[in-house]
Amino acid sequence: GVPEFIDFMMTDRPELQVPIRGGLRWLDAEAGLRHGRAFKDLAEVERTALLDDIAYPVRAKPEFSHGVAFFSRFRDLVATGFFTSKMGIDDLKYIGNVPNPMWDGCPNECYTHLGVTKA
Repeated sequence: GVPEFIDFMMTDRPELQVPIRGGLRWLDAEAGLRHGRAFKDLAEVERTALLDDIAYPVRAKPEFSHGVAFFSRFRDLVATGFFTSKMGIDDLKYIGNVPNPMWDGCPNECYTHLGVTKA
């Protein structure tokens, strides 16, 4: 459901449309500069090398800043789409808001660490 989620987000938050479309265009332009082909037509090793150049903001070259911004935003959309899907929720083993009869309140160490006292 991640593609459908991203499609929904593009409609729900139109301000994302230009950055995402621009990022996809950046990928194609960079693929064209490097290999003379669109991103979708690159071999897997070529796509991976291009994505590796923008996937790690701390290591990325300054000239890839637009690609880095796109990739970071797109990665956030993918992660949000996945972890809000049934499969993602199952993967997290999230059980929802259910009562915990064993809850005995915040441990005293936490209060001490925060410099507060129990009310």
